[in-house]
Amino acid sequence: MKKPNAPYDYYENPEIHSIKDLVELYKDDEKKIAFMFNDDGKVRKKTFAQTYDDVRNLAAYFANKYKNKHIAVIGENSYNWIITALAIMISGNVCVAIDKDGDEETMRRQLKTADVYAIYYSLNYCEQVEQYLRNTFPLEEIDSYIRAGKKLSKKFKVDVEADAMIFFTSGTTGFSKAVVLSQKNIAADIYGASAIFTPGGKVISFLPYHHAFGFVTSALMPYYYHNRTFVSGSLKHLIDDFKVAEPDTVFAVPMVVETLYRQIWRQARRQKSDKKLSFGIKLSNGAMKIGIDMRKKIFGSVLKEFGGNLEYIICGGAHLDTKYIQWFRSIGVEILNGYGITECSPVVSVNRNNWRRDGSIGQPCRGVDVKIIDGEIVISGDIVMKGYYKDKKATAEVLKNGNLYTGDLGRIDEDGFIYVTGRKKNLIILSNGENVSPEEIEAALARDEGVAEVAVYEYGNKIIASIYPNDAYFGDEEYFDDIIYKYNKDKARNRQIAMVRLRSDPMPRNNNGKILRSKLIEEDNNEE
Repeated sequence: MKKPNAPYDYYENPEIHSIKDLVELYKDDEKKIAFMFNDDGKVRKKTFAQTYDDVRNLAAYFANKYKNKHIAVIGENSYNWIITALAIMISGNVCVAIDKDGDEETMRRQLKTADVYAIYYSLNYCEQVEQYLRNTFPLEEIDSYIRAGKKLSKKFKVDVEADAMIFFTSGTTGFSKAVVLSQKNIAADIYGASAIFTPGGKVISFLPYHHAFGFVTSALMPYYYHNRTFVSGSLKHLIDDFKVAEPDTVFAVPMVVETLYRQIWRQARRQKSDKKLSFGIKLSNGAMKIGIDMRKKIFGSVLKEFGGNLEYIICGGAHLDTKYIQWFRSIGVEILNGYGITECSPVVSVNRNNWRRDGSIGQPCRGVDVKIIDGEIVISGDIVMKGYYKDKKATAEVLKNGNLYTGDLGRIDEDGFIYVTGRKKNLIILSNGENVSPEEIEAALARDEGVAEVAVYEYGNKIIASIYPNDAYFGDEEYFDDIIYKYNKDKARNRQIAMVRLRSDPMPRNNNGKILRSKLIEEDNNEE
């Protein structure tokens, strides 16, 4: 029977205060699998007890080798990446997460900014780090470090307030900042988010671990939930990994959701079953309205491509249009939209399993206070970062009296659901002094079936809409002119879209899936 979409109490889970607490939760469980991963073509498994032993021994090795050092981890998602990061923190050192795909200049700057002393890296990225060979160590040799740690003392003094991990923000403009998180920050975020959402069974983890969302949310939170996690090291093999992992829950960014949506339709068109898929969705939605759930029966073959068990997609990192939420719900997958920023460890809010609002970013996690001050989303609680590393000025700009000013605009409804309405720095200032949020225009245009991606920005004192069409609408300028005409007809002249630009390529994005408006403006400049 379908559960009502209504308020209910927090989920109760074990309270943790440190990374050490997290790793010790299931240290005696020798049966249940914590992690699965590919290793030279074979799927390997690690139980919770084995994972605990690996982290503990590796932490002993690090504690003996380093004292209060900043240690970088560079590489694709892997079990070794996870246990190395955990062991660095437990040993009293600081883990610095570096983007494996960053260019040489970015990597060099991040390593210098974070005062990195040593690097643990994947051999797949040895070219990027070979210039630092004096103090670099392959993650592929992690077993030897673990064996060495077995012979050493396992007593660790944990300071939950001390620096524990540094993530670089994926800023859309300028050089990203080094966000410093403590063990207390990360533990509070895991505990607080678990009170709001509980995942179904198995998880697949593919978001990059150099982002807080990828590491904390898709690797550490499933561990906390006592769930099995399949670690996917490459998006190239994601569909194959889905079939092996058979996940119930996926943590994703909007770009991934949109890609899965397009892939399902392409596959349907390739098999000449797109009309059947459309009919199935109409049939499913009609049946749901009268309390009959036929989704697993109708869309079993579609869901089989993703392992057959997919129930939840937890989505964050950027705006996701509600049309995707409603479409995936039609085939039996619930997308629970959330909100997080690196500076908040990272999860601030999320829609609940059985209490949600389409279009919202959910309700605040346990222990998190969210306020709207002068239209801006402001956050306080134990999840808020210590600051930007060695950047007091930038820290002071966003951290005031324990409150983090996010730069995002929003509102909160009567039931506590939060809605992001835009970004302060993206606001378009009209000639009459009025402010226009491009995100609100994007949300209106994105509802059209012909629009795959859309970005709105100001150029030459005009509002421009850049659109990447869905496959069936490529090159149809008349269709998109009509969309803009319909949008404009009830808007004041200075709020109308002056021009639409149709793209032949997807939008330029940063590696967290956010559209780079600055790149779009740069492209316009290059065309003139």
